[in-house]
Amino acid sequence: MMWSNGGDWYWGVVMMVAFWGAIIAIVYLAFCGRAIDGGRPSARELLDARLAKGELSEEEYVRKRSALEGREPAGDL
Repeated sequence: MMWSNGGDWYWGVVMMVAFWGAIIAIVYLAFCGRAIDGGRPSARELLDARLAKGELSEEEYVRKRSALEGREPAGDL
C-alpha cells in the first residue's frame, strides 16, 4: 500500500469548500434573486404609481404609457 506525503488532504478541503460554496450560492440566488436587480420597480409601475398619487393627469399618463409601449396614444380615454 502506498502512502502519500500527508499534503494531499489540502485538496480535499479546497474541493469541499468549493462544493459547499457553490451550493450556498445557488440556493441564495434561487431564493433571493430579486436582490440582484435591487428590487426596483419597472417604468410602468412607476408611471402607474404617479397616476395613483395624482402627480399625472390622465392625458399625461396615456401619452407616457404609449411612449413606453412604443405606440401612438389613443385620441380619447
